[in-house]
Amino acid sequence: MDSQLAKKIIIDVQISGWSCLIPASGLLYLYQITHYASFLWGLALVVLYAAYVLATAKLDKWQSPSYVLRMSLIAMFFVGFLPSIPLLFCYSQERKAGLK
Repeated sequence: MDSQLAKKIIIDVQISGWSCLIPASGLLYLYQITHYASFLWGLALVVLYAAYVLATAKLDKWQSPSYVLRMSLIAMFFVGFLPSIPLLFCYSQERKAGLK
């Protein structure tokens, strides 16, 4: 994989990690309104996912389309739809680069 595509993937993965702040702030707001502990558990899940994505953004495992698809599905179902969008773009770019 060329270095320009690898840089684009790193940027998209970092955007995905930082976009986890939007669902996290929503969960924090819901907790402030209701004081239900389930919103704190969801907030912890979102923050841990975001920290994992941001900490591993520069590793080579993000160059694998199957790994990116798996992480985007985890983001879609457990975190929110917004963080999965940049990961789905990464998946599409990696699949196109693999077909050439």
